[in-house]
Amino acid sequence: MDLAFNLLLILIIELPIIGFFFKRTKRTSAYLFALLINVITWPIMHAIRLNTEWNLLYVQCGITVIEVVAYVFLLQCSLKKALLMAIIANSLSFVAIKYIKLPENFLKKPDEISMY
Repeated sequence: MDLAFNLLLILIIELPIIGFFFKRTKRTSAYLFALLINVITWPIMHAIRLNTEWNLLYVQCGITVIEVVAYVFLLQCSLKKALLMAIIANSLSFVAIKYIKLPENFLKKPDEISMY
């Protein structure tokens, strides 16, 4: 459940940030490409994280570089703009995932939750 919640949190944070950098006419395609990029890079990051002992910060930096390259080619924006978008979006989502967690009894029925 945590992984699905993390993906939802990433999309809620990163998509509006990416959309902010584009004019209204190009914003829809920016949202779609950002969604595509995140849906591709998110499982890559978690596969690396779950199967290796690499530091999560280094993995996140690598994913950010991949996203910068994808933004440059798919959204046809400058390297500077893509770098700024990716750093802001990934930094905020990284911090949010570190500190925002679902309670353990989030999906339990009320009668299954013990008071003690």
